[in-house]
Amino acid sequence: MQSCRQDDFDTSPNLRLEFSADSLLFDTVFTTVGSSTRFFKVYNRNNSRVNISKLELAGGTSSYFRINADGRSGTTLRDLEIGPRDSIYVFVEVTVDPVNQDLPLIISDSVVFQLNHNIQDVKLVAWGQDANFIHPNISDTVLGIDYHLITEDAVWTGPKPWVIYGLVLVAPEVTLRVEEGARVHFHNQSALIFLGRSSFQVEGSLEDPIIFQGDRLESGYQDLPGQWGYIWLTATSRNHKIENAIIKNATYGIVMDSIGSLTEPTLRIRNTIIKNMDQAGLELRGAWVEAENLVVSNCGVHAIYMGLGGSYDFRHVTVANYYSLPGSIRQTPSVVFNNYYVDTTNTVQVREFDKAYFGNSIIYGSLQQEILLDLYPDNSAANFMFDHSLLRTNLQQQLGHLFENSIFNTQPRFFSVNNDYRLREDSPAIGEGDPGIAAGMPLDILGNSRLERVDMGAYQYYEIEEDTE
Repeated sequence: MQSCRQDDFDTSPNLRLEFSADSLLFDTVFTTVGSSTRFFKVYNRNNSRVNISKLELAGGTSSYFRINADGRSGTTLRDLEIGPRDSIYVFVEVTVDPVNQDLPLIISDSVVFQLNHNIQDVKLVAWGQDANFIHPNISDTVLGIDYHLITEDAVWTGPKPWVIYGLVLVAPEVTLRVEEGARVHFHNQSALIFLGRSSFQVEGSLEDPIIFQGDRLESGYQDLPGQWGYIWLTATSRNHKIENAIIKNATYGIVMDSIGSLTEPTLRIRNTIIKNMDQAGLELRGAWVEAENLVVSNCGVHAIYMGLGGSYDFRHVTVANYYSLPGSIRQTPSVVFNNYYVDTTNTVQVREFDKAYFGNSIIYGSLQQEILLDLYPDNSAANFMFDHSLLRTNLQQQLGHLFENSIFNTQPRFFSVNNDYRLREDSPAIGEGDPGIAAGMPLDILGNSRLERVDMGAYQYYEIEEDTE
């Protein structure tokens, strides 16, 4: 009836340790070479002695952390004893040098325990650079989530970067403004969510665009999708503006629900790049969007998904989808239009498009068909128009009335299909744009003039040195 014993230790495979904390947060902001120490307790709640056969840092000798358990130090400790109904302290120290800009903004590791072949751990998280850190300040026991709630109008600016750890919610009637010079980083699975009647104002410049990206700054993470969650503009949020920004390396770039105003677009986006998304760059659901000088590239499912109807005006947009990761091949078109859903009674509910317009744009990628019309009851596509655009599609064979002065299935001749979608000198998109569509957009996404010639896409052609990064 007793557990097996070896040298008076309880070796039952059912034993578990308990900890005073499941994670340690080192919330010191480091402005110089700095170190900080935290501790947690390990409890043996059993009536017999236990032997922790191994206690180690998952990161090993390359970890920024160091541990001391029951007076013993090292990255791996063996045979730590805890008496019945007793406990030991584990001290954890982290030392970082924030002057090293290759450091991740958030450094993560864990202390791993092995007891009777069972594995348990305590997570370690430390800030690696001087920054403004935003982490949960509310614990919702009903929903079972922790989040940070912004309840008053806020402005994020430089020079310190802003680091989001977890979910950040912007309350109704509140505006979050991100100004030129700001840098915004997201930890793994973190997200920025705008509740109804809230507003997002992003105001970068051509010279200093605002970058939204993950918190890993090492070279191997520069173009890696899926490092953080998404920016979600929920239903009835309104008056969103994104200008001169780069949104990259997330699961979704922007997720946007139904329109928040009947008198003006819910989102105006211009001079912005959205790239390297695990799922979609723009996930739009019955939204009202106006876009100019927009690049959406390399997304694992869709570049732009427009579901449940809506109103869309895209001018001088470059969609370039050559998404490729080991073991992952994109099989879905880059640009999708959908106007219906099936409700719980198995009835088709239709939500029509008020407008779906692409002018002076490029939609191209690695698939033979990069545009999908998923419409009910048929593909007549009222209020649709592709005008003076270069497209990879065969829809013109059945729906020629949707296309005006467009070029089909001809390589746009990008400088590189690896996130450089400027045009080469032999691109068929050069000079084929309509000046009338470009009215009000005299400059391209890089500030080059369109006054003498109008090219398709977000980039005007100019001479490029072959060694340009």
